[in-house]
Amino acid sequence: MEWIRPEQPVIPQTWQTFKARDVDSDRLITYRVEDLTEDCFDDAIQHYMENFLDDEPLSQSKRISEAEESVAEVKNFWRWCLDRKMTIVCYKEGSREIIGTNLLHVKGSHKSLDLVMKSDRIKDIFATHEYITDQYDVLKQYDVEYYLAAYGLAINQRYRGRGIATEMLKARVPLCRAFGIKVTATNFTALGSHLAAAKAGFRTDVEVT
Repeated sequence: MEWIRPEQPVIPQTWQTFKARDVDSDRLITYRVEDLTEDCFDDAIQHYMENFLDDEPLSQSKRISEAEESVAEVKNFWRWCLDRKMTIVCYKEGSREIIGTNLLHVKGSHKSLDLVMKSDRIKDIFATHEYITDQYDVLKQYDVEYYLAAYGLAINQRYRGRGIATEMLKARVPLCRAFGIKVTATNFTALGSHLAAAKAGFRTDVEVT
């Protein structure tokens, strides 16, 4: 059966707070990582359009942003992820501007994705991720029924270089503990996310050049 987020703890929960430089100065300010609320779904999708499609290596290589059909399909996929109610967002103190988002989904042995992709560009990207995932069976290797998977970490371009991606990855620890999830795993595709993951304590179980 598909894992469904329980009613408790209620949305939104704050999972992580940290200090980092502000965008226009070296002044340290407080950032928080919390659940993305439904009223901000459209903002999150726009954030991915501006800070993910032309930056993430697979999407960039396939020029997803240049193909109308591909953009429509990837937006539908993002919306599907958001509807799982596990995506987290980063804000800075006193602001609702999206600094970063991480699309999250609790994955089990069942086939949970019911979207049909028609774009060859999107199919290629999905096939790449499926190939990587098939090289290492997380459920079997860690002897778990579910794990927290991710489908895109996007940091606002103006706020990069402040360690925000690392802090968002660290926020998965209290998030997982709150729901009794023992493992989180991700196919990291960009050099920046590889470095952030290492700093956050992730280990590499499989790697393809």
